Amino acid sequence: MSRVKDKFRLIKRRMHLYLIFLIGFALFIVLFSLIFRKYTAGFKPKNSQISYESSADLVGEEIRKISSRPFLFGLEDNLVSDEDFYFDDINFYAIDNKQQRKAVFLLTEIIELSKTSITITNHRVWQVIIHGADNQKIVFKFTHNYTLWNKDFVKFYKKIAQINPAAIKSKWSLWTM
Repeated sequence: MSRVKDKFRLIKRRMHLYLIFLIGFALFIVLFSLIFRKYTAGFKPKNSQISYESSADLVGEEIRKISSRPFLFGLEDNLVSDEDFYFDDINFYAIDNKQQRKAVFLLTEIIELSKTSITITNHRVWQVIIHGADNQKIVFKFTHNYTLWNKDFVKFYKKIAQINPAAIKSKWSLWTM
């Protein structure tokens, strides 16, 4: 009989350990989500003053993509803009592929190109600030798509530096991308 009681006590202790582990894990998840919300609140601004065109069809135009979509289990949606970003010799394009619409801005309207302190999967989050209508600023945040074969982001960086050197707030180098 004492052997049965000892086994029951052992099972009871193990259940307590499992329960303590589960409660600790649940508290960790709650604390992580609260901290994440606190530090990412307002990081991705809402650009309600953008006037989009209905069609995102850019066939025939010589545009280059400068953004990529990082993967961080859905958390990246709170950190980067929903659009894909392109540029050509004159314009900067923000294309919302979900709703098939685009916004076009002149490269001369860009007042800031800088990197943020956030890194997602070894890609730095960059921001472009555009001088919009009514003296409002339009902010886009994205991760660049720079690779050995695709150097379009560097071309964009150099183009902005050529057009408006004061807009460049962060230095580009391979070591600090």
